[in-house]
Amino acid sequence: MREEDLPGVVVGVWVPGEGRYVVAKGKANLETGEKRDLADQFRIGSITKTFVATAVLQLIEEGKLSKSDKLSRWYPDFPNADKITVEDLLRMQSGIVDPPFEDLVRRYTSPRAAIEASARNGDAFLPPGQRTQYSNINYVILGEIVGKVSGNDTSDRIEASILKPLGMRNTSYPTNNELPGDLHGYTYDFSTGGFKDVTVLDPAAEGGSAAMISDVSDLRTWAKAVCTGTLLKPETQKARLQTKPLSGESGPVQYGEGIMRIGKFCGHVGRQPGFSSAMWYLPQKEATIVINVNREDEFSPPPSDALAGDIVKTLFPKYAV
Repeated sequence: MREEDLPGVVVGVWVPGEGRYVVAKGKANLETGEKRDLADQFRIGSITKTFVATAVLQLIEEGKLSKSDKLSRWYPDFPNADKITVEDLLRMQSGIVDPPFEDLVRRYTSPRAAIEASARNGDAFLPPGQRTQYSNINYVILGEIVGKVSGNDTSDRIEASILKPLGMRNTSYPTNNELPGDLHGYTYDFSTGGFKDVTVLDPAAEGGSAAMISDVSDLRTWAKAVCTGTLLKPETQKARLQTKPLSGESGPVQYGEGIMRIGKFCGHVGRQPGFSSAMWYLPQKEATIVINVNREDEFSPPPSDALAGDIVKTLFPKYAV
């Protein structure tokens, strides 16, 4: 925290039979000096994708959707819509190109606007299935598909089929720009040489790619559930965990169906303006790691990734990659 000038951090590590390390350090609010708390709810960014992918896979199991369904079923005018499948979207293999991240966060006010902005870059799209390339628009689209197919708002579907069954009371798919509680998120402002408070954020345009809010306790529950397939059939989970290396990544990151794998660890990372998070599960030890930092800088590596790497090297050196 001192080296990276991090306002506040929460870390949870649980290893059955060996113990746990669960702490909150630093400040939740730099103006008032209020301390970080383990009960803080924070924006989880792309960890949202694990929930949306699970909702998609549940709808497939219910027979309401198929991995082979073409994007043209819902967006016939989108580039390559007659070739891109639901499975391509889940696996980041659609060839779709994102609009700039800052535009996705600040400029657009709805998933529809973000999808239309991506469509305007159609000339830069790759044919689907060529490579695994991380793109937020894949999950913006999937979030909308969940709503269209289920007949409910995406938030309602996730609440009913994931959050309630697992008792995750502090997790939500927000419909406004508020963050519950007193935690604030910060980013470094080069124009002032200090921190800028970016807590207030409308996540509507990011939708299924990054809109959700949770806390360290709920993410502990979710890490195990999503990586062991608690809410899915065994064959669905087995397919979900079949991963391929992400193009353009310097590290050993692989992607499946809304899930990341690094070595033996399963989970996902997430970033939003002001917040950097990591959620990992190690099946061999039934161990869980959850991290959140209330600082995130657009052009810098997420600090939660570095923390996660150090924790793994310290506590699980056998599984470090």
